Amino acid sequence: MSDEKKRELPPEAMGNEKWHDTTDAVWMRSSLSSEESEAIVEVAKFDDGFRAVRDGKNPDKGILFFTPQEWEAFVLGAKDGEFDIPEEYLTEEEARIQRGEVEVHAVPSPLNKKRDEDAAG
Repeated sequence: MSDEKKRELPPEAMGNEKWHDTTDAVWMRSSLSSEESEAIVEVAKFDDGFRAVRDGKNPDKGILFFTPQEWEAFVLGAKDGEFDIPEEYLTEEEARIQRGEVEVHAVPSPLNKKRDEDAAG
């Protein structure tokens, strides 16, 4: 047995088979996200295919975890337009994004770097 103390799991991990330690997770967000965005969704992927999702504007509010099967169902639904907003409620720019006419890709969350700097400082 090691001399290190066993790390105590947070309450949300107890009995939650989906829970993963996010201490070293690399969070990604849309390239369209900016600090002025109303909402910023961040996603982390784990080696076993599980995903974690959090609010990038309020990362301490909580994390949702998804199995690989749940994530695949979500992605397929999104690609199929299941979550699309009717275009009459969108600006022209938002409609172009929703139609896939604007290039969007995943970028690392700036909070990843902040966490690394906090640990070093």
